Amino acid sequence: MKLKRILASFVAMAMTVGMMSSLVLADEAESAPEETVASQAAEPKEKEEKKPAAKETEKPEEKKPAETKAAEPEEKPEETKAAEPEEKEPAETKAAEPSESEDKEPAETSKEAEPSESEDKEPAETKTEEPSEPSESEPSETEDKEQPSETEPEEPADPATDEAETPDGEVPVEEDSQDSEDAITKTYGKLKWSFNDKTGVLTVSPAKKNTKAAMPNESDTSDYPWYTYKNLVKKVVIAKGVTSIGTGAFYEYEYITSATIAGTVTTIGDHAFQECEALKSVSLAKGIKKIGRSAFEECYSLTSIVIPKTVTEIENYAFEDCYNLTTVSLSNGLKTIGEYAFSYCGIKKIVIPKTVTKISAGAFYECYNLASVTIKGAKEIGDYAFYYCTSLKNVSITGKSCTIGYQAFYDCYLLRTLTLKGIKSIESKAFEECYCLNSVVIPSGCTYIGVEAFCNCTYLGSVSIPGSVKVIGEEAFYDCTYLSKLTIGYGVEEIEDGAFCDCVYLESISIPGSVKKIGYYAFGYCKKANSITLGYGIETIGSHAFYYCESIGDLYIPSSVNYIGSNAFIYTYINNLSIEDGLYYSYTSAFSYAANVNFLQDNPAKISGKTATVKAKTVKKKAVTVAASKLYKVTPSTGVYAVKKVSGNKNFTVNNNGSITVKKKTKKGTYKIKVQVKSTGNAQYKESGVKTVTVTIKVK
Repeated sequence: MKLKRILASFVAMAMTVGMMSSLVLADEAESAPEETVASQAAEPKEKEEKKPAAKETEKPEEKKPAETKAAEPEEKPEETKAAEPEEKEPAETKAAEPSESEDKEPAETSKEAEPSESEDKEPAETKTEEPSEPSESEPSETEDKEQPSETEPEEPADPATDEAETPDGEVPVEEDSQDSEDAITKTYGKLKWSFNDKTGVLTVSPAKKNTKAAMPNESDTSDYPWYTYKNLVKKVVIAKGVTSIGTGAFYEYEYITSATIAGTVTTIGDHAFQECEALKSVSLAKGIKKIGRSAFEECYSLTSIVIPKTVTEIENYAFEDCYNLTTVSLSNGLKTIGEYAFSYCGIKKIVIPKTVTKISAGAFYECYNLASVTIKGAKEIGDYAFYYCTSLKNVSITGKSCTIGYQAFYDCYLLRTLTLKGIKSIESKAFEECYCLNSVVIPSGCTYIGVEAFCNCTYLGSVSIPGSVKVIGEEAFYDCTYLSKLTIGYGVEEIEDGAFCDCVYLESISIPGSVKKIGYYAFGYCKKANSITLGYGIETIGSHAFYYCESIGDLYIPSSVNYIGSNAFIYTYINNLSIEDGLYYSYTSAFSYAANVNFLQDNPAKISGKTATVKAKTVKKKAVTVAASKLYKVTPSTGVYAVKKVSGNKNFTVNNNGSITVKKKTKKGTYKIKVQVKSTGNAQYKESGVKTVTVTIKVK
């Protein structure tokens, strides 16, 4: 019994062992397909990751941590979980290169490497969701692996912002679109811009071909999308199709050396290239119309600029303080040069085209190298326009009805030659302290010479003032020490206080009868004057008017004078004084010393008309004025002045000094004009009564 029991238990044990063996074999059969599937899934990953594997050779030490993890049994549960999302390969291809190499190593050794796939798919999440999962012995290496994948994914575009177009048709700004490590291209509104890191070239163009688009005006220069590359940009190209450059678009880009701007740009915005200190060259194409305020201000390296003929306006401060800007070319078409547009520049010569109507205040203020200025048609030269241009030697101003503003050419130390044509007025201090100026001819048509207009022009030798000038302002020629020749045309009505005071070398003073008033100290301290002629018609001689004119010989005070101020001729030696007796006794304090006093007699003058001839070919081109001396015969010989025209052809105008002007294009013929005139008298006679005479003018 015992033996049977022993045999039975033995058989039972054998059967149990057999059943267990069959179960083990079954388990092995079931697990084998899983291993095969895992190995088959790993094979394509090896093929895909051959290229990045070359980069992994740079960091071979990273393979060892992966192998170490594979050998640790406690990570097997994680391996099973990691193997499940195996099918999400598109997400894996987006992962950074270093983490892809981690997938390769586990595939060759065992399934334990699979957790690295989950880390690669979500590199940013591995730190937050599973900080404790990596091996405690190698935490720093795991973090080191993750760093490259954290920095590089910042560059690719964000799909959330990569929309095609907004409803209004504008293309939104792309976060990033990088074709290579050297160039980047982005859209910005309806524009596209690209930057090449190797060449430093920034190009702005329309986002769509064959279209035009304006650059927006941002509230701050940092709002422009290329601001990130501010210190890397060396060249700016504004391509065809862009219609404007925004305000401050490249403000303070210190390393830009050149800018090329297409002709489709009509406006260069305010401050667009201000303080681009390295900017050496700017190419402006035809088509640009306006250069904005301070657009190129303080571009210290800029040496030359050509303004195309399409530009009509250069705004205030556009090129201010470009002190190395020596050459500026302005084209016909330009109309306005703004305030201080070229102030403090190094310009050597400037020609202002005839289309320019306004040169604004301070336009060329303190251009210290400027030697020559030619202005062909401006109607206004603003205050301080060429102030303190100390190298200026030659100025030519031609045009029609031009006004020269306050201190426009103040303190031009070397100015010697001044040509003025078509001037309407010369304002206060316009040429003050132009010490080297030799001579000035004020053109016919000028009506006003302002206060101190030529004050302290020490070496000014001669001045000619036409009758069109009505007023010579206070101290207009004060302290023109070496002024020796002065011509004042008939028509001037007022010589204000101190106008020619201290003109020490002025020898002869002749004032026409059109002048009604001679101001206070008008010719004071003209010490070398030896002759003073006062025309009939003068009414007022101010106090000290001829103070200290040491010796003037004979002096005739016309009977038209009704007031003489105190000390008008004090310290002035007069050889023979001719004056009405009543006037003399009323104003004895006006005279310092007169050797002889002659009282004027009644005028017995006889006046008759003459015949004068004018050439028709001359009248065809311009008006002609016939002098009174050719129209009247006066006995005894004195001057005449006209009271009025009684009759005659409308093409003939009778002037106050008795002359007659024949208008342009008067036809050939013989014309008779009836005129009322008076004899002006002389040192012996008073003025005569009114005489009516007939003069004849032949146009042939």
